[in-house]
Parts: sequence; structure tokens; C-alpha cells
Amino acid sequence: MSNKIGILGGTFDPIHNGHLWFAESARENFNLEKIIFIPNKIPPHRDIPFASEKDRYEMILLAIIDIPYFEVSDIEIKREGKSYLIDTLEEMRNIYKDKELFLLLGSDAFSQFLSWKEPERIINLCKIVVGKRGEEIFNINLERFIEKNKDKILFFNFPYFPISAQEIRERIKMGKSIKYLVPPLVERYIYKKRLYGYTNL
Repeated sequence: MSNKIGILGGTFDPIHNGHLWFAESARENFNLEKIIFIPNKIPPHRDIPFASEKDRYEMILLAIIDIPYFEVSDIEIKREGKSYLIDTLEEMRNIYKDKELFLLLGSDAFSQFLSWKEPERIINLCKIVVGKRGEEIFNINLERFIEKNKDKILFFNFPYFPISAQEIRERIKMGKSIKYLVPPLVERYIYKKRLYGYTNL
């Protein structure tokens, strides 16, 4: 069995098939034992999520209910204040003392990495897996950071699932279908809870 644990954080507002496909692609490419989805409570670099942390956590549970190597953690939901990644990684390091941690990031998120809290400490706690969608151009400071930490920053190309949570929320608000964009149980939960401006028109 692999001793590699993948960590995928985000707002997951809502979780969708693109998130799951990225996680599955990373798991397969890097032989990860499991991947832990960690929904933010208060994301430092993004707007406050539309759905509550409870709803977003429940939707992740439903999305991964039949996938044995996917898990969800409420570690950031339980913590007060903003959800800084460095705090989460330090907690995860204490939990998984004998495991190797792999932080999963899309290239868009990784492009902002140096603006995050204590990036140098982050890279000392885990390896970073960056999902690329073709040729990427990063600023000079990030390129230097990549070169300095080239043994700990791993890039891989994966077939991109062209959908975003924002697009899904907009489709719901306009009364359009989200079938095949989110797992069926997540779709049902959104409609039942009337999330994202859903009205039964």
C-alpha cells in the first residue's frame, strides 16, 4: 500500500465532477493511497462561499460516498477564523506522521501560491502536485520558487473538465440543468435544500 496522502482543499461551492476527475487523475498519476477533501470555512483569498460550511461538507460526503479512497475532513470548518493552508497542513502532519503529504492544486490556484501565508513553510510540509492544462506561464518569482523546489513541485497534464462551481451556480439560478456536471446525489441535495437560488419553476 502507498504511504502517500493527497490533500485537496477549496470552497467546493458546490463540489462537481471536475473536482472529482482532478482528484482521480492525481491519485492515479502519483499512486496516492487516498485523497482527503477539505472544505474551507473562510477562504483567505476568495469571496465568502454561497452555501454554508455544513451544506458544502454534506455535498462532499454525498459526492464520494461510494469511493473508498476519497475522504472528507472538517478540520477547517471546526477551526475559528480564516482557513489558512499552513495551519491545516501542520495539523495533518501531526495526524499522518508516517505518511508523505501531497497538496493538489490546479495551475490557476498555484499561480497565486506565493501570496499565500508562509509558502516556504508549506513546501517544507508537503509536496505540491499541480494539474496543468497545457503550457503554463508563471511570473518570474514563482518560476524561481519552482526551480528552487523542483524536487517538491510536481506537474502533470490531465484532461481538463471544463466546468466551474460559478458556472454551476449560475445555471441553477437560471433554472438550467446541472445533470452530469455534479454527482446525482449532490444535484438532489441542491434542489432539496434550494441552494444557489434554485426555484422549482
